[in-house]
Amino acid sequence: MQNGFPYIDILIFGVIAIFLIFRLKNILGTKTGFEETRVSEKTQNKQFTNVVPIKSDKRKIDDLELKKILNIDPNFNVNDFLSGSTNFFKMVLESFVNGNLENIKNFTKPSVFKSFKSAVDERNREQETLIIDLKSIKENKITKVTLTKSSIKLNVIFESFQIRALMDKSDEIIDGNSENEILVKDEWVFERKINDKNPNWTLVETKSN
Repeated sequence: MQNGFPYIDILIFGVIAIFLIFRLKNILGTKTGFEETRVSEKTQNKQFTNVVPIKSDKRKIDDLELKKILNIDPNFNVNDFLSGSTNFFKMVLESFVNGNLENIKNFTKPSVFKSFKSAVDERNREQETLIIDLKSIKENKITKVTLTKSSIKLNVIFESFQIRALMDKSDEIIDGNSENEILVKDEWVFERKINDKNPNWTLVETKSN
């Protein structure tokens, strides 16, 4: 009988070992919640990194600056101005591409108009063709208000997606790309004389990044 005890001991130790292994496996395999949280955060970052917060119209111009304008011009409306400036932006691009600037002459400061015309004339001399295909306007907002005794100046940002390319007389592209859209950021400055009966704004400066 005593010779059988070692086998019983081995069997008991074997059962205990299996129990411990099974228990250890359960412990190591248990999720604490941190694993799922990390995965969720990674997934969320991956899915929502392209989300941009929507800005209300009130953020397009500082309330204090708007009040200053309204004290001078009670009829001023931010949305109407931005809508009109956007239409004018499109009109200028189209006129500049076509080389016919007469329809924007009365709404443009002479020095700015001269700069546009010089660029068009040089393009014509070189027999070059300009392509500007305005796909969409990402953002249009007033960034600065300058008030003087005689005028109101508004700096306006236009961020737009465009296809831009310049071709030589052989229709070879020498600048830009005729297929890929690019993000173009323009800053234009509009001015209106306070005591002028003409309600139209004049483009007095342009910048492009």
